[in-house]
Amino acid sequence: MMLTFSLYVSLMCGGLFVAGLCVGCWTGRSSRPKVGVNMKEVADDAGLFHGWDGLPAAEQKRRLGLYRQRVLLLSAERDRAWLRAQRKEYVKGW
Repeated sequence: MMLTFSLYVSLMCGGLFVAGLCVGCWTGRSSRPKVGVNMKEVADDAGLFHGWDGLPAAEQKRRLGLYRQRVLLLSAERDRAWLRAQRKEYVKGW
């Protein structure tokens, strides 16, 4: 009798554990970002790192590369604007 009760409780706990795992996997998939999404359409840099922990290493490298491109482009635009302003100041002083 005790053996039957122990077996019943262990099978019940195991079933609940498996059911919890299935529900966790099912709900976790919908919140993960899709790998095939065109990340150039993401408006802000925070969007690049959304769901970072669930991404494979190759996708993380791709997103870091895209972030690096954006930062370099922004830096180049700022430098260009600063050089234009300096050139205007130099011309005014001449």
